[in-house]
Amino acid sequence: MFELGKMFSHKPDHPMNSVSAARDLLNAVDESEPVAALVEISTWANSLALTDGFGCEARFLIVSEIEESGNRVAVDVFQEYLRHIHKRDQEQRKIFESIHGYWLALAEAYERCIQDHEADEAGAGSFGKHLGLAIARAIRACEHAERMRQLRYIGSGAELWRAPYWLFAYAEKLGIDELPVAVHEREVRSTIRAELLRMVGMSLAALHEMPPEQIELAGRILERFAISFSWSPEPLPDCNFVIDLAGSAPPRQRVADEAAVATKRYFGGGSALHKLEEIEALIAKDLLAEEARFGPEYTQAQIVSVIRHLMLYLGADPPKRRFERVSVSRPVSITYGFGSVAPRVATLEAGSGVQIDEELNVKHRRSSAVELAAETPDAEPEVWTMRDQSEWGIGVDIPQGLGAWAEPGVLCGIRENEKAPWWVGIIRRIDAPDFGRPHCGLWIMSKRPIATHLRVIGNETHQAENWETSSGGFRYNYIRALLLPDTVKAHDRPVMLIERQPIWIGELCEIMAGEHPRHIRLMELIEEGSDYMRIGFSWMPMPQK
Repeated sequence: MFELGKMFSHKPDHPMNSVSAARDLLNAVDESEPVAALVEISTWANSLALTDGFGCEARFLIVSEIEESGNRVAVDVFQEYLRHIHKRDQEQRKIFESIHGYWLALAEAYERCIQDHEADEAGAGSFGKHLGLAIARAIRACEHAERMRQLRYIGSGAELWRAPYWLFAYAEKLGIDELPVAVHEREVRSTIRAELLRMVGMSLAALHEMPPEQIELAGRILERFAISFSWSPEPLPDCNFVIDLAGSAPPRQRVADEAAVATKRYFGGGSALHKLEEIEALIAKDLLAEEARFGPEYTQAQIVSVIRHLMLYLGADPPKRRFERVSVSRPVSITYGFGSVAPRVATLEAGSGVQIDEELNVKHRRSSAVELAAETPDAEPEVWTMRDQSEWGIGVDIPQGLGAWAEPGVLCGIRENEKAPWWVGIIRRIDAPDFGRPHCGLWIMSKRPIATHLRVIGNETHQAENWETSSGGFRYNYIRALLLPDTVKAHDRPVMLIERQPIWIGELCEIMAGEHPRHIRLMELIEEGSDYMRIGFSWMPMPQK
């Protein structure tokens, strides 16, 4: 039987020159200050990666001890980071750098173990039983480091793909890339290929278009389903993405008729996309089990939004920019939130002398039909700098000290000048290189939005108009809504925004606008934001006179 002490017959010149020494030093770390503790643990991982003289297995076992302590602390640091996710101050940067640096240091320490094995250093033979686990953990740590950068919208780090490509290529060379491995205790078994696919899936999923909590949710979904991606050394029809293991270029969409190269690997969404569709179908029927919801902090609507986003960007035909952008440089007024946008756009009230047709066109019957809302907006506009523009999008720079609320998914009002009408848009992406001044891309949903109210009726079997109160009155639920006459339809249905709240798809509502209010049915939840829901609806037949 192999004796642990024999690994250290020639101990390296390092304080952690044995597992017991590592445990003693890690137990001495003061975890009452988690950020400082994580920095200290990262320093140990860095020094272990840089110190020569360790046997392969000995180094791996010590790195495993470091990870066990570091992961415990990293959980608390990450939760603290999420609690202040919208801040961009020095304290938040310090928290980010501690956890991002930890994952990088851990990845490098595990990578050193595999490099020593390839070089046939001391203990390489006995290390073989740990090799698959070490490679999987190294790639997992790379993915966690990259996810932290995505959460901060600062893009991919330098040399991001060199290490995971090399690690996977080495595993493939040894024939262990599909070997089932439990990366950590109490985890479902994964494979080295699945770990790499989860990382490339995150890269291709346009995470800069998602709010931070949805980025984390996307990571959890891919943890479960990346193992079902299609994969091939040949450019097969269902493998529409490609990586080159010999380089360091990020994953990309495969070019049509692209020639096969020995170092290239091709992949696609494969059966993972069908499994995501099944999850969405279960949610539509309210049948998704609690244990399958990726965490209690996520609503079913958020899960649907992220699943649709992943299916779109990891599908056979990912989105491409449709409209050419031209460079501009001028101020633009931006306000945010449903409570600030709705009062600023044109408003239709019940009983006004207008009619709305099924294409959401407004026919004026008298000049006073369209008027500004009387309610006070929640927030004052900020003035940002527009730097490019297309027909349905703008790119902006956020001035120093402004836009602390800005993140993908936030509803915005946009006005080009004081005489122009307010448009309705959504922040679709953010780029904040090296914690510098953020750049935003906004999608303009409508240049002719109409604010109104919905009265919730219920459904045919249990309508709100039958809910008489004990006082003899009737109780209705009213919802503020924004009609979007010129936005893209959803499955050939008109689209509106409503304030975020519990609703049931299939509910009947009355649009409280115009001379003859119309009934609609809520048919599809397209997207859920922080304070809005984008809904596809259908018109109900007009009642017979």
